[in-house]
Amino acid sequence: MAIPAKMKAIFETAEKPLAVSPVVVQGDWAIAGWTQEGRGGRALLKKKSDGWSIHLCSGDGLKQADALKTMGLSSADATALASKLAEAEANVDAKTLALFASFEGTVMVEGADNPGGHDAHGAHKDHGK
Repeated sequence: MAIPAKMKAIFETAEKPLAVSPVVVQGDWAIAGWTQEGRGGRALLKKKSDGWSIHLCSGDGLKQADALKTMGLSSADATALASKLAEAEANVDAKTLALFASFEGTVMVEGADNPGGHDAHGAHKDHGK
């Protein structure tokens, strides 16, 4: 799938492997859970003409349709995406879900695939220490 490959291309290094799962898609929007070196969160992605782009990273806020609507999703897409995420995460172990939830706040990442854009993910680097 293009989404894990995109996220790995941006954030993964040989020393810091990135796990991306589950990934759910609704229309031009997707949510991907990620973990890396004992940290984690969820990424909201938007499909553009040149492929998927990471819009922002957050924690449990991305599980709520109302929150997704404030991030620009239509009511129908927000509701469907939140439902798909709940279904996909029903099979995820509690430790991984706790890592997804541990992401504090919301970090805008739009444009992270541009040079220098890696800093948005790096803003989370000290979390959990």
